[in-house]
Amino acid sequence: VNFSRVAVDGSIISVRIQWDCDLDHDFWTHCRPEYHFRRLDNADAKIAPGWNFRYAHYFSDQTRTLYKAYGLLFVVDVQGRAGKFSLIPLCLNLGAGLALLSIATVICDIIVLHCMRDRRVYRDKKYLLVTGSDAFQVRRRGGYEGLAAGDE
Repeated sequence: VNFSRVAVDGSIISVRIQWDCDLDHDFWTHCRPEYHFRRLDNADAKIAPGWNFRYAHYFSDQTRTLYKAYGLLFVVDVQGRAGKFSLIPLCLNLGAGLALLSIATVICDIIVLHCMRDRRVYRDKKYLLVTGSDAFQVRRRGGYEGLAAGDE
């Protein structure tokens, strides 16, 4: 950047300030901004390079003085992110994740047991009726199957 030309013609300069902070540690050592500068206008433009504008000062109906002003225009953009560990949001997120997992199993059961073609096979495998005093007889839809004492 030619600073002598910027002083005469003016310029539009972008200043981006980026913050990246970890608030679990010391603020003054772990939260320093980064500054980035960039020229936004075209310095090689044929018509009105830099930043300038015109304005008039009227003395009467027939006379005026037209001024062309040059200067610097700073466009400041501040971005950042900061984070700090907290147990409460962690517990809330874990609870929400477990709730979503339990809802997923219910939805899968509904789809498999009510919407698929082989839903009777899945229903027979999922639900098993056990009868008898010691639960050695298993009742399936077709009839009974006897289990020996050592069978599992």
